[in-house]
Amino acid sequence: MFNCYIIRYHEIALKGGNREFFERKLINNIRLCLKQNKLLFKDIRNPRGRIIIYTREDCSILKNVFGISNISKAIELDQDPERMKELALELYSKGSFKISAKRSDKNFPFTSQQINQDVGQYIVDKTGANVNLKKADVDIGIEIVNKKAYVFNEKIEGLNGLPIGTAGKVAVLLEDKRSIVAAYLMMKRGCSINFIKKKDIDVNILEKYSYGSKIKIDDRAPSDVKALVVNDMIGKVRDYDTKLVVLRPLAGFTKEGIKKFLKKIRSRG
Repeated sequence: MFNCYIIRYHEIALKGGNREFFERKLINNIRLCLKQNKLLFKDIRNPRGRIIIYTREDCSILKNVFGISNISKAIELDQDPERMKELALELYSKGSFKISAKRSDKNFPFTSQQINQDVGQYIVDKTGANVNLKKADVDIGIEIVNKKAYVFNEKIEGLNGLPIGTAGKVAVLLEDKRSIVAAYLMMKRGCSINFIKKKDIDVNILEKYSYGSKIKIDDRAPSDVKALVVNDMIGKVRDYDTKLVVLRPLAGFTKEGIKKFLKKIRSRG
């Protein structure tokens, strides 16, 4: 039934005149993710505000690509209101439900609220199910984009942030596990990571997030890095003998907060 994935992004949409650059980089990183995980796809398109991947593979791994807000396995169809109702009914399982429509293509004659009402009434008439707008058991989404409609019933949360490779390269002092969290936060800001090895710390945990630039480890900072990233926290700020800008992404973290963040990084599939 499902024939595509809808990829959504938020922060990139705020980039104004540089938006196309960020979109191209995100699409490139998506291609890398699909290729590295041996996932086949027919095409990738970029209607404004969305990226559509035409595939029947399980592409949930894309949730680990920085720059993506969330993804949905969806059914693409022509903007046929009756067919939209039928597919929404097929995606309904049991319990209460709601319809969450979004009309980006203003040429479509019905508003988002009208779609919600018409499709919702259709499911009520066919099943007798209850509508629950606050805490529904099933949330059926409908998006009207670029002369097409997309129907889905789940959203998988992504990492947000910016695509890796859009903010240059930084050197990260590899001293302990806190350094891994510092590197992750810089990756989320679009940076490529080059560790400077001070201790023998396993950084393989970050490989599953590195679509866009491979993580490297050296004994010294390469000449092309833009900043030095350290694991300093409040109360433990050190001085560094470097001409580089020193970044301290963990400055606002507590020890317990860093432990929870590291656990989150490890556990994400």
